Amino acid sequence: MFEKIKKDFTTKTLVLIPIAIAINIVVGELVARLKLPIYLDSIGTVLVGAIAGPWAGALTGGLANLIWGLFTPTSAPFFYVAAVIGFMAGLAGKYGAFEGETPYWVSVLVGAVFVFSLTLFVLAFINVNVDETGYATFPSMGELFSRYLLLFIVAILLGGAIGYFLLQKGGYAGLWGLITGVIAAIISAPTAAYVFGGVTGAGTDLLVAAFRASGGGILSSVLAQGSVSDPFDKMLSFMVVWLILKALPARFKAR
Repeated sequence: MFEKIKKDFTTKTLVLIPIAIAINIVVGELVARLKLPIYLDSIGTVLVGAIAGPWAGALTGGLANLIWGLFTPTSAPFFYVAAVIGFMAGLAGKYGAFEGETPYWVSVLVGAVFVFSLTLFVLAFINVNVDETGYATFPSMGELFSRYLLLFIVAILLGGAIGYFLLQKGGYAGLWGLITGVIAAIISAPTAAYVFGGVTGAGTDLLVAAFRASGGGILSSVLAQGSVSDPFDKMLSFMVVWLILKALPARFKAR
């Protein structure tokens, strides 16, 4: 077991990990300051996992959040979530998710979920209400679905078409990102709800508020927010890494 773990940590991997941690923190901090309803703080973690294996990915994710937590305290308690994301990315890389072609149904599914989630984010922020004191409230998810049902249907069909024609070689990467996002949403919800009360300072707090406006409790609202934003976020991160790996020289990936 130890020997298998040790194989993940070559000299090149040990050099890559600090770079990946820096990528996570810089991009994550920028997204948090812009109050976007996603994270994008796992791109470096996914990259290391895809290239070097699950244990290297897990270490990168965990260390990144612990180091980030030195100046952004809300990040450190989620180190275990980041470690799981890195481990999942390593498994995805091990089973060839970042290489080769994928079945059309996988690409269609990934494209449909991606565009649907993006549409949901955009509509939620377009319909935000700001009162005289500057307090922002969002419409409930049920209200958005009933008001824009046709648009959501179009988004799903458009996303499926994009997946069919453009994601034929990246569908598995997106699917692994989708699965990883669901897992991350489930395991992070208790910490977000009971440690931070659903308010972590990220743009996703606004989605928690939207689900609470729908009548949900704190844990159910945090879990609902994670179920929407985490799969989209991790899918995007995995697809970004897929594009990076496509651009890397074959010799570098082999090493």
